[in-house]
Order: sequence, then C-alpha cells, then structure tokens
Amino acid sequence: MKTSLPFVLLPACLALLGACSPTPSDRIAKNTQAYEQLPKEQQVKVARGELEKGMSPIAVLLAWGEPEQKMAGRMNGKSTERWIYTRSGTGWSVGLGGGGFRSRDSGVGTGIGVTMPLGSRPPVSYNVLFENGKVIGWEAVNGF
Repeated sequence: MKTSLPFVLLPACLALLGACSPTPSDRIAKNTQAYEQLPKEQQVKVARGELEKGMSPIAVLLAWGEPEQKMAGRMNGKSTERWIYTRSGTGWSVGLGGGGFRSRDSGVGTGIGVTMPLGSRPPVSYNVLFENGKVIGWEAVNGF
C-alpha cells in the first residue's frame, strides 16, 4: 500500500502547530477585558510581547504568558517576586527508518519531527522582577 507524501506530512504539520506556544495576540483575545484596562502605552507593548518598568503582573502574563516558575524573595528590605521563563529553542530533525516482515515485503520510511532542546544550544532564561506588584526590571540569562 502506497502512502502519498501530503498524507504523511499533514499529521506532522498539525502536531507541530499544536506544539507552538500561544502568542500575545492569542492571550489578549482570551483576556480582552484585562487588556483593555491597561494604559494605552502598555497595550502597545503587550501586543508586541514587550515589557516595561511599572507593568502589573497581568500585563506581563498577557505579553509573555505564564512563567515556568515564580519565586518570592526580599531585596533591600522589600518583598519581591521573580518570574522565570525558560526557553530551550526548537529545531527540526529528519529521520530515516527501515523495517520488514518475515516474507519478501519490506519498507523504508521517513519522518519529520521537532526536537527540544536543540543539540548544544543552551537554554535562555528570562527573569522578570516585581516589587510591590510592579515590574522593576528583567534580564536574559544564558545557560551552560
């Protein structure tokens, strides 16, 4: 039985699309009321997936999504909260496999997949620091 290439690629593409993380516009569409309550300048930044000092946690959630980790702390005698986002990156992989049966039939197959993380590329961690419920800074940290 022959399988056409589009028939094989369609499920792979659908799986890839399902693995994509939501964008700021996806998050805004699901939370329009919260988005509309932000100051106009912050709405523009959030829609671009950008941060600015003074943003509230809801603005950061709309811009960047849910962090992988939240940590409470203290700095200069003040309560802080650090949100940690880790992105490992994605990459493509192509595989070739073979198989056979006990009789004369045999087959060769190919596949396309997504690898996470990509080879030797280190993850990047983004830390957002809040003080009194407002962003006071953020940083990108490269992993080893």
